[in-house]
Amino acid sequence: MLFNHINNKNKKAVKTFKKTMFLKDLMLILFLITALLISGCARWPDDDDGGGDGEKQKLLLIRVDINETGKINTELGKYYIVLDIGEDATQPPSRDIEEWEKGYHYIRLDKFGFCMGEWGKFCQYTSVGNRFEGYFQINLDLKSLGDPKKIYMNVITTDNNDKTYDSVDNPADLTIGDTGLESYSRIGQGSGSSIGGPDFAINKVTVNLYTKS
Repeated sequence: MLFNHINNKNKKAVKTFKKTMFLKDLMLILFLITALLISGCARWPDDDDGGGDGEKQKLLLIRVDINETGKINTELGKYYIVLDIGEDATQPPSRDIEEWEKGYHYIRLDKFGFCMGEWGKFCQYTSVGNRFEGYFQINLDLKSLGDPKKIYMNVITTDNNDKTYDSVDNPADLTIGDTGLESYSRIGQGSGSSIGGPDFAINKVTVNLYTKS
């Protein structure tokens, strides 16, 4: 009887311990999920120089929303953000990739992830962006682009052979004419329809520029 009593107490202690550990693990998971959601909204990239040099850091955040009935589909196509930061730039890059010029910078989302490069050169895969079901966004430190004074851009979707499916209706709406501003926000509308279907139909592009010292 005494042995059974002790055995029952041990079983209860083990159950209590397991329950406590489960609750702690659950709280840790919820905390990590919350932290990821917060950091995904506007994340400052790591500063290789260590910061503290008195210079302003400028973060460009671009969010691309597709049709409400679609989802990001990198098996059947690609998503591009193309930037013209040249001092002599006067208009956004074309919606047709064949017309893009050397010197354009671009971010591409494909089945391998996000890659970033200069048109005509190697595209390097990086953690510059975040992908979700109905949209994707990139967080870009302008220092990585040489701290340009102005930015013209376009957003397009393509098939796997880079044939254009859709683009922003009026890409000039996304133009940042002066990156020296403390904060800046632009919205470009898409038609919400595409020959590639809802997965490649751009609904809206939101551009925000943040500055911190």
